[in-house]
Amino acid sequence: MPPAPPTGTPLRPLIFATLATLIAGFVDAVGYAYLGGLFLSFMSGNSTRLGISLASGQLTAALHAAIVIGCFVIGALVGTLIADASARWKLVRILAVEVLLFALAAVLAERDAGFVALLPVAVAMGLQNAVHQIIAGADVGKSFVTGALFGVGQALARRLNGRGALTEAASYGLSWAAFVVGALVGTLMLVGTGMTAALVTAGLLLAGLAALAFVFNRHLGPAVAEFGGD
Repeated sequence: MPPAPPTGTPLRPLIFATLATLIAGFVDAVGYAYLGGLFLSFMSGNSTRLGISLASGQLTAALHAAIVIGCFVIGALVGTLIADASARWKLVRILAVEVLLFALAAVLAERDAGFVALLPVAVAMGLQNAVHQIIAGADVGKSFVTGALFGVGQALARRLNGRGALTEAASYGLSWAAFVVGALVGTLMLVGTGMTAALVTAGLLLAGLAALAFVFNRHLGPAVAEFGGD
């Protein structure tokens, strides 16, 4: 007789996805404050900024937005290649590369590299979006919030129609809340300790996430799907 399938929301994938989203919020807040309005994982906002800058003739700002977007795309490309070439350890490998990119960014920030210091972080956020989590039917763990808020409303509508569960709406809501908390902590870290320390902290959080991915690997495997976005 086969074992009964698990019921409810898988706790370990939920923890992993929530922490991944929190880190994305942390990084976005740091990038936004340091780059004067550019994000490191929220490419919809950067695309809007690119169009506005082009329309107003702010060519330097437009170039910076385009470079950040390009770095994110490169990260998504590399992350997808790693995921496609890996089987069991795709999350661990992707997160390990992210940690190295954050270490590079911290070194560049310490040397006052300015705008260039955060480009490795944009690449890392593209990498992170190469995998995401499906928890209780909700797509969580990515660096976006518009889709999460839409998901809350959609899941509630399905619940009212008797075609869904409240756990789906709760998963989306938790993803949104984690992003906001991450942005709050990232901003406080940047103001209180400076850019280099904030990047080191984010790198350490990612290293912890990689350790969780290693320990929880057997439990995360079925929940991992490819590709993300905002």
